[in-house]
Amino acid sequence: MLAILSTFSVGLVSGMPVAFVLGLCGLAYFLVQEAAPATLASQLFSALSVPSLLAIPFFILAAEIMSRTGATTRLIRFIDSLVGHSRGGLPVVAVIATVLFSSISGSSVATAAAIGTILIPEMIQRGYDRTFSVGLIASAGGLGILLPPSVPLVVYGIITETSIATLFTAGAAVGALLSALLILIAYIYGRMSNVPPQPRASRQVRTQAFKQASGVLLSPVIVLGGIYSGYFTPMEAAAISCLYAIGLAIGYGIPIKNLFPILTSAAKMSSIIMMILAGAQLFGYALTNERLPHVLFDFIMAMDLSPAEFLVGVMLLFLLIGMALEVISVILITMPILMPMLVGFDINPVFFGMMLILNMEIAVITPPIGLNLFAISAISGVPVMRVFKGCLPFVLMLLTLLAFMAFVPQVQYAFSLL
Repeated sequence: MLAILSTFSVGLVSGMPVAFVLGLCGLAYFLVQEAAPATLASQLFSALSVPSLLAIPFFILAAEIMSRTGATTRLIRFIDSLVGHSRGGLPVVAVIATVLFSSISGSSVATAAAIGTILIPEMIQRGYDRTFSVGLIASAGGLGILLPPSVPLVVYGIITETSIATLFTAGAAVGALLSALLILIAYIYGRMSNVPPQPRASRQVRTQAFKQASGVLLSPVIVLGGIYSGYFTPMEAAAISCLYAIGLAIGYGIPIKNLFPILTSAAKMSSIIMMILAGAQLFGYALTNERLPHVLFDFIMAMDLSPAEFLVGVMLLFLLIGMALEVISVILITMPILMPMLVGFDINPVFFGMMLILNMEIAVITPPIGLNLFAISAISGVPVMRVFKGCLPFVLMLLTLLAFMAFVPQVQYAFSLL
């Protein structure tokens, strides 16, 4: 155990990629135990031989194609034609565009970057406060890991053996609530900012904008509608979303040769996630072999905590871990340890998954590793800490929502009905 913890600590402090840190921890354990090389190979193979994992590269590829072929611009133009003329309408446009793009991308950073690149300069140009503008986009981008097809929810479902379709349904419900709160805050601030409204778009302009964006709007309907109706599994939906995105790109007049760099980018992103999964398998094997989950389970249960107290403690832990690690790494490291405790406290895994993702939404907009902070800072030129200042109202909102879910038992009961 000492070899594992030492390797883990040194690796993280040195700035080594998480995938390599986890893999080295497992390798250190195998070397100390003098395990057979075949055991190492079998663990790596079993980590990546789960068919559901195919959903991850497919969803990533579909999102990359959509974001690089003009789909984001068409989407924003359509929403702006509908509500952009109202006082404070553009912040609402930003949130709605983020919600719709989140239902395509499955990634918070990709969502924040895609929407922020277009809307942050536009909001500033129209007179909205720069700090508020960057904070709104960075915070709303967190919906990318909550709304289906969320890649972290796919990973969570695989690790905890929970139905991915059920997780998507829960993510859509919580995401709808969070989206409504974001829209409310954006609208109130927009009204208070006294930015003069834009001219109302004519019916002809709205119709034209709708026609141009109709292909993008159909994507989540086809993918999520197929999953919820039972026509295809999440893995099949991911493949269909890729085919649809490629067809849409060709329909937009994008040459086939321009898709090859997108394939390369998606392959790089997918390989990083797969490497983390493989490394986490070795790390998890070492922890399980040393019976760490059982020791922690006995220790926690001996404290005689209530389920609400346990949830508060775990959420605080997630907030701390999330400041140093990204969401998929957090899921892979913690859930094999926490699953027995969820059973002991009779906590619904779908409900817990939603709380975990909400915690990670806070993590992506808090220093020092908040990925959305750095993404928005890079595209806007605003210092990271100023972006975080703009995110603070939304951090408080997320913390309030977490507290409500933890201390109102009826919320967990509602998730058990899914």
